[in-house]
Amino acid sequence: MQRFVWVAWGLLVVVVDLPLDGWDVLPDVVGYAWVIYGLTGAAGVHPAFVRARSAAVVGIPVWAVLGTPLFASPRYGTLLVTALTVQVVVTTLLVHQVCTGILATAPADDPDSARWARILRVATLVVGVLMLLAIVLTVGGLGLYPLTFLASVVVGVLTVILVQRVARAGWIATA
Repeated sequence: MQRFVWVAWGLLVVVVDLPLDGWDVLPDVVGYAWVIYGLTGAAGVHPAFVRARSAAVVGIPVWAVLGTPLFASPRYGTLLVTALTVQVVVTTLLVHQVCTGILATAPADDPDSARWARILRVATLVVGVLMLLAIVLTVGGLGLYPLTFLASVVVGVLTVILVQRVARAGWIATA
């Protein structure tokens, strides 16, 4: 199996959060590890993949705060808001850089991948900014975060489909 396919599976785990009693059913730490594994050796393919891998490395300790009930106490409110903000930035950067790498390396005979990568790059940035705004508004008492989270999942799943398609095509080899 080509290594790049692990990026798709890792992104799927990262963008789909299923909480159960304070625990993340699909632990993001596993998703980040799969993304790191899938992008190992990507430095020769495009620098955007290296930045995506670095974002995944930063996401691992953030998951320890958000994916476990260890910090669920109200006394950790500031830590949780900070971790959530960092998670939004990390996820946005991760998806954006994966799409940037796909866009930059897309062969001329696959214009659909380049087009979808371009669209998803912009959509990721828009949703990321909206999520950061929603975090600020949620802290202020207006709860828009669930709506922006849903938009984030949609963009994330579309990116997973794109990465899976690219992995199957085989034109990105990260050995």
